[in-house]
Amino acid sequence: MKRELLVHGKDLALPKSLHRHLEVVLDSFSLRADINRLSVNFRDISYYHRREGLHPVEMRFERDEDNRHIWKLVFIASFSYPDEHSPNVAPELYFNFKRGWFYQPDIQGCELARPQVIDLFTSWALAFCRQLRNQHFDDISANEIRT
Repeated sequence: MKRELLVHGKDLALPKSLHRHLEVVLDSFSLRADINRLSVNFRDISYYHRREGLHPVEMRFERDEDNRHIWKLVFIASFSYPDEHSPNVAPELYFNFKRGWFYQPDIQGCELARPQVIDLFTSWALAFCRQLRNQHFDDISANEIRT
């Protein structure tokens, strides 16, 4: 059965092209029927070595309790190195659809429904969709999240 994707919450909508790409990504994984939470990671491995290129992205999904073929997008987080000496990546953009908030290090947190956040998300989502369409990520993996 084909998996369906919904955004958890009503503050932001996915552009249709990104919505379709994410459904294809979800369909590409062989998932056990008992998995309820899933983390999907998109990586350009060279970013970790050269600190240039596509920033890693994590998306969290939860299975709908009533319709098991529906997955709800809980959050999207993009990561980068905070400075040139940092050994680890940290969140640079964090869109939490389930809780209705947004985080960016220079402004900290705010409501997801702000017009500036909606504009930023739309621009980011369209760019990310192009990266998916052009197959720029060399590692796309899914991991079960245990509760």
